[in-house]
Amino acid sequence: MDHERTPSGRGVLEGAFLLLEELARVGEAGPTGLSHATGLPKSTVHRLLDQLTALGAVERLDGGYRIGATVARLGRSWNAHRALERNAALPLRHLVSVTRSTVCLTVPHAGQMTVVTGIPAAAREFFPHLAGQTLPPDSAADVIFAAGGPTAAPPPQGHTAAQWTRRVRRAREQGADMHQYEWDGERNCLAVPVHAPSGEVVAAVGVAVVDTRRLATTVEAAQRAARMLSTSLGRTPGAGTPRGG
Repeated sequence: MDHERTPSGRGVLEGAFLLLEELARVGEAGPTGLSHATGLPKSTVHRLLDQLTALGAVERLDGGYRIGATVARLGRSWNAHRALERNAALPLRHLVSVTRSTVCLTVPHAGQMTVVTGIPAAAREFFPHLAGQTLPPDSAADVIFAAGGPTAAPPPQGHTAAQWTRRVRRAREQGADMHQYEWDGERNCLAVPVHAPSGEVVAAVGVAVVDTRRLATTVEAAQRAARMLSTSLGRTPGAGTPRGG
């Protein structure tokens, strides 16, 4: 019997989550695109999409699919970083008022830099801001955490050790890092560290840099928001050490 046509229970779950992760990343896609992106056979993709649609986990559109209401509702129940999210609300609102750009707060979670909360504004089409979204391993937030540690993390794919070391050192000296994305042209995302009372980096404030001519102003505003959040965390026991990190 063909194993691909009759996957085990675990194989079905893994395939379903691969599809959900890809839909969360791109927003909307058809079976062919999902098959190419996930490596799953197209027949498997069709079958899993039918099952996920029946459960409300995905929604069928004209020729494509997107994340459904059931997954969105379940995602809102993720609260491992609820205290951090509450403390970040006011600093992030101040940051949006100054930069008029999408902002977010990220932490390491399950081995990936993950968005805790965000406020969409300018550049929302390329800058992650929804809770639970993960960033690429060479994101500005990853560099901020690497710079805050005692030793530099190993370089992610696409970076030499020398390149990564220079980038981490620069972030440590400047208290900020900016990552360039190739998305309909060159786009930039800035990250700055948030500190616990102990001095440990516990989160990163991120900003989509829409206009690099205002970079200095954006960095200053992001660092001010991070200091506000750091101060707030110092008044909230346990806020800087969320569960499940």
